[in-house]
Amino acid sequence: MSISNFFNNLPRNLSRFIKTLLDKFQRKFLTFAISKKRRDRYSKSLGFTLLEVLVVMIIIGILSAIAAPSWLAFANNQRINASQTKIFQAIKVAQSDAKVRSNNSARTRITFALTPTVDGYYTFRLDNVRANGGIEQKLDEGIIIASVTKGITTTTPADPPPAANVLSPASIEFDSRGFLYDPDQTLTLPICINLSTANTPAQKAKKWIKLQTLLGAVTTGVVESESSICYKS
Repeated sequence: MSISNFFNNLPRNLSRFIKTLLDKFQRKFLTFAISKKRRDRYSKSLGFTLLEVLVVMIIIGILSAIAAPSWLAFANNQRINASQTKIFQAIKVAQSDAKVRSNNSARTRITFALTPTVDGYYTFRLDNVRANGGIEQKLDEGIIIASVTKGITTTTPADPPPAANVLSPASIEFDSRGFLYDPDQTLTLPICINLSTANTPAQKAKKWIKLQTLLGAVTTGVVESESSICYKS
């Protein structure tokens, strides 16, 4: 009787069990059949020495130290860009909603929080707009609303601006034409929302959103030097 016929005549479970045992014994036999010299040579090629591991760890550490500042600057730039875009779009939404009103009884308004929430985020709120009105909107993690200023200022976003340049309260309103609401003519343009990251001075990213005219023209920019935040240009 051939081996195949022998297994075919056995019950299925018993046949499977015997085949499994044979496979195991075959692998063990092949292991011991290999000469000791070959096995020793193969075993010596496995793993790394302590010196090799240390060299690799040192190289990884050096590369990380070189790449970390660049990565941090990139991450800061991405977060502050996203926050700058959020505020820019919020101003445009407020202007657009203001224009659909027939009078100034319910002006649209944006209010900026200059202190963080309990979870550490800086926020702003739109009032009297059709979408998400009155809901606090968070900036990206680590992004600070350093100040909301009026007029040209020469301090950095990390420093408190002169009292004469601080917009208080930190809010802007738009009338039914989409213009900045300034009935008492007390606003000194431009109005700047100055953003910064919460890093050390050498790693900070600083940008601003500027309302240039009473007509509500809006631009965005980046702080190009330590002596400027938001300026007419």
